[in-house]
Amino acid sequence: MKRIDFNSSSFTGFENEEDILLDTGVIIAYLNKYDAWHKTVDELFNKFIFNNDDNILFLYINPTIINEVTFLLDKPAEQYEKKHGVVLNATDKANMTQNIVKSLKELIDNEILIILEGNKKSILKQLEIFNTVGSVDAVNASIANEYGISFLTVDNKLVNNISSIQNELKNIHNIYYTIPIHREY
Repeated sequence: MKRIDFNSSSFTGFENEEDILLDTGVIIAYLNKYDAWHKTVDELFNKFIFNNDDNILFLYINPTIINEVTFLLDKPAEQYEKKHGVVLNATDKANMTQNIVKSLKELIDNEILIILEGNKKSILKQLEIFNTVGSVDAVNASIANEYGISFLTVDNKLVNNISSIQNELKNIHNIYYTIPIHREY
């Protein structure tokens, strides 16, 4: 398992034909302009995912990630309001939520985001590691491990937790992450 900071000056892109499970925070950051990670994740997608004709990538999500995205949709706007001492217009917030869901549906319908399910083996692994990485993150880590794919996140605590049990997750190929200095607020 290699840890790779996607904002490092040495990062030149993902491996060709790489399979990558996207963490909830990455999806929310990409789709929600109020998220503190939006700018850096948007730049990553624009430079290395959508405008990279030389490199084919396969991006995965699972139902747990969708559940978490829909649960956390409004959180970035709330954090933005708190940090900046502003109140966003209720209509703008409602439109934001609708646009995020619409964009997510389009990414799934167009198979840019591919649904990847767990299985018996991944669920058993999930039960082994949930105390270390947390319940939802155990789903994602166990699925990435089961299929031997990479993982993209902005959650440094998760990266450290996965690294601490990397002997139990030997099949995770790469963990792409970045550091908090790249948060906007």
